Amino acid sequence: MPPEEPSQHILSSFDAELEQLRIDLIQMGNLVLRAVDGSVNGLLTRDIERCSDVIDDDELIDQKQKEIDSRGMSILLRYSPMASDFRAAVSALSVCRSLERVGDHAVNISKSSRKILKHGECPEIGLVKPLFEATRSQLVKALQAYTNADSLQALEIIEGDKKVDKLHKKLSKALPAMVDSGGSDVKGILHLLFISRFLERIGDLAASIGEDVVFISSAEDIRHA
Repeated sequence: MPPEEPSQHILSSFDAELEQLRIDLIQMGNLVLRAVDGSVNGLLTRDIERCSDVIDDDELIDQKQKEIDSRGMSILLRYSPMASDFRAAVSALSVCRSLERVGDHAVNISKSSRKILKHGECPEIGLVKPLFEATRSQLVKALQAYTNADSLQALEIIEGDKKVDKLHKKLSKALPAMVDSGGSDVKGILHLLFISRFLERIGDLAASIGEDVVFISSAEDIRHA
């Protein structure tokens, strides 16, 4: 059997490293989704320890980001990929940054949730559930779109961001009105407003991942379109 051509060997190594980069990102996405779930469900179930676990586990997400950044930059420097391969590597780094920021927002939600729960009863916490469910749905779809390289689903995510924005605006108006009418805990409402804002930002980041998926598949930059 003739020896493998060097070019074929290089191509095979590149494909393997690019696939590992994709796998690492999917793993990071699962960690981030778990963090978002823990941060809000910890609040809704009044489980402070669950919120604390999200904060403690953020180091795992940060470490995964470092590994992906290192692998992605190594691929770009050693192989100088062209066309779709270049887009796949560059967009993977962009998705990685978005996921890391989602993880940071999950930590921020957990911190606000702990403050609410430590302060005492706050019956209004259930009001964040519709926004959380909409945001979570967007994040799940973004991870699926990236995993399956599904540009059609990615476009749906970008359109679905309008629902998240609408729910956030509704909550941003309703919560201060409860304070004005009296009977609501001011500190609790303030932290719920923070949580609403963090969830809205997670929705924005899910949409950004959708934009990256479109760029990977079509080379079309639809940011700010």
